[in-house]
Amino acid sequence: MADQMLLIFAHPDDESFALGGTIAKYAQRGVNITLVVATKGEAGKTADLCQKEELGLFREQELIRAAKVLGIAEVIFLGYLDKEVPIAPPLEIVETLVRIIRKRRPQVVVTFGADGASGHRDHRAIHHFAKAAIKLAKEPVVPEWGTPYTLPRLCYVYPGWRLSEDKRKGLDYIISISPWMEQKWQAILEHRTQVGSRQRFESLEETVKQDYLSREYFECDVELSTFPGRGEDIMGNLERVDPKCSPK
Repeated sequence: MADQMLLIFAHPDDESFALGGTIAKYAQRGVNITLVVATKGEAGKTADLCQKEELGLFREQELIRAAKVLGIAEVIFLGYLDKEVPIAPPLEIVETLVRIIRKRRPQVVVTFGADGASGHRDHRAIHHFAKAAIKLAKEPVVPEWGTPYTLPRLCYVYPGWRLSEDKRKGLDYIISISPWMEQKWQAILEHRTQVGSRQRFESLEETVKQDYLSREYFECDVELSTFPGRGEDIMGNLERVDPKCSPK
């Protein structure tokens, strides 16, 4: 059975900008990758590509195309509104995430850190909902939500262009993505509405750009990871995981 990675994010494009290279790398290695997205980014800008009321559907299709470029096996939209994730019904969203975790039984979950990478309220909220679901998923409660599952490793992604050199060096996993940087960039380009984000990238110093396209950075949550670690392989050293915890 293929290894499983579960990504939990707030908007279409989060996956490509934050860790597109890592996704492409592990998909090529045969890891089955599922992406959960809380919203369809309805509150964003259209870049004159569609009407405002069409933006959610437009961005959904952008993400489907980007996911195909990166090798993501499945995209799950939770259906909450952009900029309203913090006021999503807590039990409802946590239940949904618990069901997904117990069904997919991933070796690794990746989401945003507590600061949401950019400080976006939806990013910060999905961080806390993901942590709550991971904690609850392992408890022998609500059996109709699935068989309890203890997550081996939880990691938070930190986009390199927002990090100081000292912060980058201090993170647990630094993933080399140079062979997959073209896939990452092609996935970013599929998010055609995100002109502003691409323009901000283009304004960066050349050394920062090169780092962004060659490395991605992750912090391991030691408290919620049964097998925390450091190094260059976010899926590494998980052969110790009890077979009973393997994906079904």
